[in-house]
Amino acid sequence: MLGKKFRPFVLPSIYVLLVVLFALFGVLLNESLKVVENKDDNNLTYVSYEVLIDYAIPTINENDNTIIRPYNDEKVTIGKYYYDLNDEKTQENAIIYYENTYMQNSGVDYVSEKAFDVVSVLAGKVVSVDVDETLGNIVKIEHDKGIITTYQGIDNVALKVGDNVTQGTVVGTSGKSLVNSNYTTSLHFEVSYKGELVDPENFYSLNIDEL
Repeated sequence: MLGKKFRPFVLPSIYVLLVVLFALFGVLLNESLKVVENKDDNNLTYVSYEVLIDYAIPTINENDNTIIRPYNDEKVTIGKYYYDLNDEKTQENAIIYYENTYMQNSGVDYVSEKAFDVVSVLAGKVVSVDVDETLGNIVKIEHDKGIITTYQGIDNVALKVGDNVTQGTVVGTSGKSLVNSNYTTSLHFEVSYKGELVDPENFYSLNIDEL
C-alpha cells in the first residue's frame, strides 16, 4: 500500500496521464483523416483517406486548356509551313510538289531524323481513323470550341473511333506518306477552327477558354 504522504498525488497523476493520452489520440486521429492527393500519368487526381478507407477516389483534375504541340521531342523541326496568303516569307516553303502538281500546304509538316511520338494537343474525342493510299494513316480528334485536329501520315495508330483522349495522349508515331516521301519521318498536322483551316503555329499556347 502507498504511504499516506503519496496518496494526495495519485488522482492528479492519473488525471494528467489521461489528458496526455487523449491528446495523443487526437493527434493520431487528425493525421489519419488527412487527404493525400496524388497525380498519375493520366492527369487524374486521386484522393485517398488513409487508415479509415483503403481505396482511392478519382476526381476530375482541372486540366490546363492551353494548346500544346503535337509532339514532345525537341529535335522535331518544321519541314513545310502552312500556306498563309498573308505571309510571303513562308509561302515558298509551304508548297507541296506531288506528281507534277503544286499544292498549297493545308497544315504544318513536322519532321525529324528519328520517329517521334505524336500526341493529342487537347482533350477530345476521336471522330475518324482512316487509311489513304497517298496520305497514309489519318486520325481526326474533335475538341471543345469547334476545334478539330488532324494527324496525317502517321504509323502505329494507338486510337480508334469513339476513344476519349486527354491532352498529351499518344495518337501514334511519326511516319511516311507518298506526299512526304522525301522526309525520313514526319507528321502532317492540321487545325480546323469553326470549320476553317488555320495555321497551327498560331494556335499553340492559346487558351481555348478565351476563344
